[in-house]
Amino acid sequence: MRPASLPALFSAVLCLAGPASAADWHHAELRRFPAAEAIQGVAVDESHFYAITNRAIGKYRKDTGARVGGWEDAPDGRLRHLNAGFVLDGRLYCAHSNFPARPEESSLEIWDAASMRHLESRPFEKPPGSLTWVDRHGSGWVACFAHYAKTSDPALTRVVSYDAAWQPGATWRFPDALIRRFAGSSASGGSFGPGGHLFVTGHDARELYVLDLPEGGGEAVWRDTIAISAAGQAFAWDRSPGGEGTLYAIQRKTREVIVSRVVADGFTSLFDGKTFTGWEHGGNWTIEDGAFYRKAAGGSLTYTTRTVPDDFELRFEWKVSQGCNSGVYYRPAQYEYQVLDNVHSPYGENPRQAAASLFFCMAPSRDATRPHGEWNEGRVIGKGTVIEHWLNGERVLSFDYTDPRWTAEVALLRLRGADLAARGGKLWLQDHGADVWFRDLRWREIPADEVIVADPDFKPMPIPPAALEKENERVRKMREAAAAKAGGKSQAKP
Repeated sequence: MRPASLPALFSAVLCLAGPASAADWHHAELRRFPAAEAIQGVAVDESHFYAITNRAIGKYRKDTGARVGGWEDAPDGRLRHLNAGFVLDGRLYCAHSNFPARPEESSLEIWDAASMRHLESRPFEKPPGSLTWVDRHGSGWVACFAHYAKTSDPALTRVVSYDAAWQPGATWRFPDALIRRFAGSSASGGSFGPGGHLFVTGHDARELYVLDLPEGGGEAVWRDTIAISAAGQAFAWDRSPGGEGTLYAIQRKTREVIVSRVVADGFTSLFDGKTFTGWEHGGNWTIEDGAFYRKAAGGSLTYTTRTVPDDFELRFEWKVSQGCNSGVYYRPAQYEYQVLDNVHSPYGENPRQAAASLFFCMAPSRDATRPHGEWNEGRVIGKGTVIEHWLNGERVLSFDYTDPRWTAEVALLRLRGADLAARGGKLWLQDHGADVWFRDLRWREIPADEVIVADPDFKPMPIPPAALEKENERVRKMREAAAAKAGGKSQAKP
């Protein structure tokens, strides 16, 4: 059968491929509710949310979290693997598959949301994978058919459009970089949300991906990555009045439904791309093609309009020359987002000194840099005692410095001179003797009620033995110098 064209309403809201969106998204957790069925996903309507597990659904009140109903398949029933769900016109729709069985079988299962009575099943004939999510869009539908490394190739995952009569239309694939982020799994959740974008989650990562679908099919355009509290799995947007931007997701390890708000923008620009207004330097920085450029020796470039907010999110882009070492300082006394050419700088041999590290304290989880001469996207989040560093859309560092797991790493930061309780530092861009560029600097103040949770699964890159030996020698000398300084002060006392 010849694929049907996209309905006019559907195609009108799909964005063409192009440059990344300029919107800055952020996530603020609002509350959590315990829900025994919060294993695969969650759906939501005006009054209730529906926690979904493989063969059962729990119905809960949105205001109190009280369980008021549910549905469970019979022990000998046919359902095997329910996935994402959404509510439309009083009906609860859930994706279903026989994963990991082969050949793949998939269906859309439908319940009456009021009574939780199962109404019907709509099977997909020869599905191109295991159905993980379906969403209504315009007058048609969009569905994701997943593939997993344990049984197939995740790159074969496809998003397929259908018209109102369930005739297939355009097909999209995910970018290779996003497939790698799925880490052998696939897109567990997907739904169209704020701004008409397609939002997608993976299986485990605490991230929400912002995508656009080119008209007619092809490769989805990956616009942004939002750090969220939930560790992957399926989610749902609250589409009831007043619910725009409210996200319902799950934490399967704790069996919780997490309610949060996802907001675009809210950032203040720190650089107009044309002048040094609000910045001070020694004459060695210039502005080149809308970017700060350190062209000669003479010192760092400092933002003087105000100090860094106590709780903040900073975003910026950076580019290095070959062998360059630089950094962005954002809290008093040695909190540094390292900017580095990992390949040609000798600092690159030690991940604790590599790009996006918290320099001399915590290594990133991986090297996500682009080659020298290309622009990189940096992000720093500081809320209370939680620090996060991002690089090119990946959260590569996320830890709470009061966590006993990181005592040894934090000791290095203290040794370097950091006062962990200090706030109100100036933002400054380091001149470390090499050409470096910065642009598109902006920040936002994180409100007190916005929850930032360190990623419990964060693992810094290991330090190679040779680099660790050099580091240990440096630490020994630093401690000797600190002891000698302390001794000199003691002798100087009357």
